Amino acid sequence: MNRVSVVAQSLKKTSNNGDLAQFVAPRGPVRVRIPRMLSNHAKGLLITATGVLIISPDGLLTRLIQTDHWTMMFWRALLLSFGMWLAVSLVNPNRVWRQYCTVRGPGLLMVGAYSLGTISFIYAITHTSVANTLVILSSTPLFAALISRVLLHEKIIPRTLIAISLVAVGIAVIASGSVGVTSALAGDLAAVLGSFFLACGFSFVRRFPQISSLSAISCSGLLTALLVLPLASPLAISQADFGYLLIMGLYVVPIGTALMFIGPRYIPAAEVGLLLLLESILGPLWVWLVYAEQPGNNTLLGGAIVISTLLINTVWALRHSPQRVPA
Repeated sequence: MNRVSVVAQSLKKTSNNGDLAQFVAPRGPVRVRIPRMLSNHAKGLLITATGVLIISPDGLLTRLIQTDHWTMMFWRALLLSFGMWLAVSLVNPNRVWRQYCTVRGPGLLMVGAYSLGTISFIYAITHTSVANTLVILSSTPLFAALISRVLLHEKIIPRTLIAISLVAVGIAVIASGSVGVTSALAGDLAAVLGSFFLACGFSFVRRFPQISSLSAISCSGLLTALLVLPLASPLAISQADFGYLLIMGLYVVPIGTALMFIGPRYIPAAEVGLLLLLESILGPLWVWLVYAEQPGNNTLLGGAIVISTLLINTVWALRHSPQRVPA
């Protein structure tokens, strides 16, 4: 079970809760001139690819911001909360409060998971390379498979177990390149924690489909901002840094995330997985083009193991486990 499968299945289960269904599948007759399935498939590819392209400069924006990571974390989380509120308001203009009311009980677990995932991600990307962070975070689908085994009692197939083992080897190779550099090794470990917490969040989405995922992400942003406020200096930030934070918090992260939640409604999860792997490649590429931050040998070798394993696993799922996409 990969991250995209988690998102796709959660969207399928939540199509009646008003979270995204009304936005991506409005009521009433819709007339198109091209075949319906072809139209939906093309739409899914376009939506998902756009989401990946929008969110891929996230690592670069983080590098461009010069303030300390706690202050960055505060503003990113607060702006993300506001950005997701705007998304919920756009999707459900007459049911905003009702969407937020779903985030209670088990929904608080989802909020906590996303909040810890954000804290871990920012800490990781400010203490180790962008390539290390994004490659390690690409292991989220396999963490989700392990968590789903416990939370949803889903069987882990042998192919997934092999993939988990190989990805663990790849992460170990990446981390070995940070041995001796305390901050870099701590950043790698934070990326592993971030991957785990994000996988928890996606698993909670599947376990509790009645909860509005966008509202939960919005609440997690507010919680994160409150948690790091004592360590941050919100007013000690330059105009340039705040501009980058506005782009990140109001555009890149909320819009990219929303599109990557919508895309799996129209195409098979395995196809979305292939597109999402581009984030692990494009993110370090933008940083390399601007900062000439070149991944080390361990990162290249470990990243090759991780990405190739996920790629083969996803292609295999696409060829041997075709999924029917709802019309």
